[in-house]
Amino acid sequence: MKVLFAGQVPKDSSFPDANEDAFVLATDIGRVAVSDGASESFDSKTWAHLLTARFVRHPELSASWLTDAVADYLVQFDLAQMSWSKQAAFDRGSFATLLGIEEFRDHGTVDVLGVGDSLAVLLDGVDFVDSFPYLRAEEFQQRPELFSTNSTLNTFFSSPDFFSRHHKTWCIKDSTAPIVLCMTDALGEWALRHAQEGRPVWQMLAGIEDVPSLEALVLQERLTKSMRIDDTTLVRLSFATADGNDLPNS
Repeated sequence: MKVLFAGQVPKDSSFPDANEDAFVLATDIGRVAVSDGASESFDSKTWAHLLTARFVRHPELSASWLTDAVADYLVQFDLAQMSWSKQAAFDRGSFATLLGIEEFRDHGTVDVLGVGDSLAVLLDGVDFVDSFPYLRAEEFQQRPELFSTNSTLNTFFSSPDFFSRHHKTWCIKDSTAPIVLCMTDALGEWALRHAQEGRPVWQMLAGIEDVPSLEALVLQERLTKSMRIDDTTLVRLSFATADGNDLPNS
């Protein structure tokens, strides 16, 4: 696994530190995680960073995995110092997506964990192969399941069909030039919609090499109201080709 590009564009360029997206790149162990913190949360930025860091360290999700993540979040706050209104917001919880990518090079596969509406797209070169957890732009209109710091709101995680709904394995061993794009929802919805309209943008996204190029694209599409104004993250990953050689950076 190689990271060919990773960058973000905040929803408000005047306040980049308020960006609630997070990503962690651990290519040495073949793992990458992206998270989009929900804006209506108490502190989704902290929660998103905790989830991504935990996934790259411990990708095997379990009841204790999420319990420990919530515990790590809770210890960072002193409720006694909060106003009653902040306590109420804290109790309602913080929410975030989790998109986890893990390569199994010996098997020629890539596992994708998708909780929420952050999107992974598998390309072969610039040709679309698959996307997960959504295939169509309309799916972004539904209310996604999100990991919450309020444990009572994570009941979906214990559902028997959790992994069948939120996990997918892509076989890439026969691909010529496998690439995975990881995107938060505004960019993901925009990309799928353009593809459905017969105007695929995969080559454009696969060609982004620096943050100014991503920023120019996002700001232009926001200006024309083609893309929602939201924190935007794009990570582009390449994998070994069928003959065992790594892809170049272009």
